[in-house]
Amino acid sequence: MKFSFDLKDFVEKESGADKPAVIGSDSSLTWHEFSERVDALCADFGRLELTGLSQPVIIYGHKRVEMLVAMYACMKLQITYIPIDVIYPQERLQKVLSISKSQLIINTTADKLPFENVAILHDLAKEKAQLHNPGIIFEKAVPAADPLIYIIFTSGSTGEPKGVQISTEAVQSFVRWMTKDFGFTAADVFINTAILSFDLSVFEVMTFAGLGATLLLTSKEISSVPKSFLQHIHGHQGTVLVATPSFVLAYARLKDSVEMQGITRYLFCGEVLPHSTAKNLRTSFPNARIINTYGPTEATVATTIVEIDDAVLNAFDPLPVGISKPESELLIEEGEIVIVGPNVSMGYVNNPELNAAKFVQRNGQRAFKTGDTGSLQNGMLFFNGRNDDLVKLHGYRIELNEITAALNNLPYIAHGATIALKRDGLVKKIVSLVQLLENNTDISIEKMKEDLAKTLPVYMVPSDIKIIPQIPLNANGKADKKLLTEIYLGTN
Repeated sequence: MKFSFDLKDFVEKESGADKPAVIGSDSSLTWHEFSERVDALCADFGRLELTGLSQPVIIYGHKRVEMLVAMYACMKLQITYIPIDVIYPQERLQKVLSISKSQLIINTTADKLPFENVAILHDLAKEKAQLHNPGIIFEKAVPAADPLIYIIFTSGSTGEPKGVQISTEAVQSFVRWMTKDFGFTAADVFINTAILSFDLSVFEVMTFAGLGATLLLTSKEISSVPKSFLQHIHGHQGTVLVATPSFVLAYARLKDSVEMQGITRYLFCGEVLPHSTAKNLRTSFPNARIINTYGPTEATVATTIVEIDDAVLNAFDPLPVGISKPESELLIEEGEIVIVGPNVSMGYVNNPELNAAKFVQRNGQRAFKTGDTGSLQNGMLFFNGRNDDLVKLHGYRIELNEITAALNNLPYIAHGATIALKRDGLVKKIVSLVQLLENNTDISIEKMKEDLAKTLPVYMVPSDIKIIPQIPLNANGKADKKLLTEIYLGTN
């Protein structure tokens, strides 16, 4: 089984060769240039004897066209890739290397990476890519029946990130759905907001090439400044905005915004879409479609779809997350959402115990026990929240226990615990409470946050840390989350 778009199909279409394919933070590529660059990188892999690798390749960078070139070259060569954004600290990258057993990093940045036990391919934009540490002996693979396309690492409860393996069959199923049921066309310009190591980005990364459309990458520098972001999407005539509801919240009431008038569809995933946000968008931009979706990384980005029109807004609060995509099935087992179908992951990398608990068989197909609670009403799924310590904030899936594990690894902390503060059922803030070791009472909150940022992505560093005399325990000997919340809020 093979999955690879024939990019030359889009080059050969009328006016296709000069049409923008990828617009990055550094440069842009037409479909002709994109196709040539992918072929050139594939040739570099052959020249350097890097084809047929058995271990996944890490693609490191941030919103540059080289990241897309590397992804599509890997797909063409049937080499599994792991996208890692520069937002992650080096220690986390080292953990991913260790868990995945990757032997090669494709570095799409100008930064030098301090790893000597792995080969590093760099200078992709030059005539011939260069290989650092060429003495690595690469393991070669026997072609699999359903090869992996990519692995995305998410937060892990033990302090170790989890690598979600997505296969060719899963991506094929996803792309068929995206190119048939969402009304997208080759004329669309997909506005990317998520980092490319966050699975929300797979929406646009896969769909634009399935259609021969245009992908507009948006750097963190641009997306973090509303005025710059609006100028960016207006200047490149963006039509489809793929984002978390939190990201769009600041723009939902900008009815007089000329820059947003060209957006024809808002595609939401990653967290609950508040009724108020959808209503404000419908009021401000009545000609735009609002599409709500739901799905974990383990089920290839999303599994459900519903258009939030006036009828849905008037009928439901909270809003539904949609009906199942074709080829897949939704089950509710003791209140938990279970996803069944070819879009379900092959499991976590090198994690047999967790795989046995989360990945099961239903009706002769792969199934994933999401840990989310929900209900089905005439085939329409309603999301009711998480049933464990995995929470979502700003679209990121975060294991609170991973933050706690990082806290407890700090040499001056005796005991730490992390909680999520909610309002109206939504996570608004992640905070930690810590008990310091004796003789370390002069440690500042700023120092703790700086040290956490060395091992955790910035979005996982708690927004506040409170020092308390002792972490309270419940009857099971675990940190008492309810009491910790009361202590933090000052109600105890």
